Order: sequence, then C-alpha cells, then structure tokens
Amino acid sequence: MPKFAHLFATNALSLGLTASLVFCPSASQAGQNDTVVPAELQGDWRYGRISSVQYQDSYTGQPAAPNGSSDEFQLASNGNYQRKRLLQINTYNCASHLFIEEKGKVKVEAQSFTFQPTESISTGQICNTGRTYSSRNTAKSETYKWSVETNDYGQQVLVLETADGQGRSHYGRPQ
Repeated sequence: MPKFAHLFATNALSLGLTASLVFCPSASQAGQNDTVVPAELQGDWRYGRISSVQYQDSYTGQPAAPNGSSDEFQLASNGNYQRKRLLQINTYNCASHLFIEEKGKVKVEAQSFTFQPTESISTGQICNTGRTYSSRNTAKSETYKWSVETNDYGQQVLVLETADGQGRSHYGRPQ
C-alpha cells in the first residue's frame, strides 16, 4: 500500500466514520451469550461531521464535494456488532475517501469496550479513480472508554474516548 494510503487509512481508523445499517443475527448467533452488552449500549449509534465550508474550483466552476466523516454501529445484546465508517477529503481536484465495513464481537468490561472484528472490508480512493484500493480483514481491535451522558439538548449520547485520552466522540441515536 502506498505510504499516503497507509497514512490515510491509519488516520481514518481513529476517526469516527455514515451509511445505512441493518443487523439481523442468525439463529446460531442469537443463542450465544458469552458477552452481555448493557442495555444502555444496545442498538444503533451514529456520529458524523460534514464541513460547513465548500469551495468552487476556479478553473472548472464546479463546486467541490464536502469533507467529513461518519461512523455508525449497532450493538446486539449478545455482543455481536456491525459497523460502517466513512472518511471523505476533498481539496481542489483531489477527492479521497476511505470506507470501512466490519462485523464481529464487542467485549465489554466496566467502563471500556473493545470492538473485535472478525470480518472487514476497506475500500478507498486517493485523488482520482485510477488510484483505488480494497482490502479484506485488515481492521484491528479498538478499545474505548465509554459513558452515556446528556447533551445540551437533553438527548442521551454515547461518549467514546480513545484509550490514550486524545480522541473523544459523541454518538447519538438515529432519529
């Protein structure tokens, strides 16, 4: 993988990333109960941020696509999860994106949990469609500290903080 693509992918993994998500555990998965997810964590969670500033290419007159990231995941009571993330970066005539879709188990311990992917696919594009990439099963385990808080609008949000305390994201319930 080119150095830029590796850096792009590595940085994207640490960001919150939206896409529709439907989760239906199979009958064999529904009977497993080796991980119990607290009721307050179960269900759908979404995070997203899109740039509010957009520019117009002075040569073509075309507006650039927005920049942003999104992350959506669903946690089942038995610890199964599905997660989809997107990072989109546009500068002048260079549009890059990274999309990661994964599923696996979540391990919950006290106020931390770990996403443990068993399947994943990552696809992306660097600056143009001639420089695309795709890989399978490269997503790594990620551990977060978690808390459920009430935001300024009276809504419950899931706050995920990276283990080193450098990153903090607020996830809401789909409306």
